[in-house]
Amino acid sequence: MFDPAGLSKTAAIKEVRRWREAEVTHGRVSMLAVVGFLTQENFHFLFVEPDKDIGPAIRHLDEVRAVNPWFFEVLTFTIALAEARRSTVGWVNPAGASGPVGGLPDGELRALNSQYYPGDFGFDPLGLKPTDADEFAEMATKELQHGRLAMLAAAGFLAQELVDGKTIVATLADQSL
Repeated sequence: MFDPAGLSKTAAIKEVRRWREAEVTHGRVSMLAVVGFLTQENFHFLFVEPDKDIGPAIRHLDEVRAVNPWFFEVLTFTIALAEARRSTVGWVNPAGASGPVGGLPDGELRALNSQYYPGDFGFDPLGLKPTDADEFAEMATKELQHGRLAMLAAAGFLAQELVDGKTIVATLADQSL
């Protein structure tokens, strides 16, 4: 387990599980962001003029808002559906019947379901989830590692495009010369 600050040494297992849930979720979003950065710089399928050069990916949302303002409503609704699914599967319903605060355990403001593995809310349309516990643990570790790398990459992409105003690919080409 990667824990250079030693936070998990004194934390309860419930707290570590919540951290893992947050890390997996942020890692997945970051992996999508990295793919989006690299893809959107070359393919502008949301725009009226797909061949139009609009610069770095960080500015593409401005163009999307101008060309397709409904896109953000659809995106927000889609994210809300995904989060609603994740929250109903993974988290204890605070309005439940037991405990002093609805369905939450004593003294807790939020809690993961005890049967829930962080990040595994049952969405596997391609059937890629391993059935063997060791294979699943290996895949979960790989996902965490890739997510951590993607979080760093997405932050780097954002910073680089804000600083020099060039696309990621153009910056890489300039550096290789």
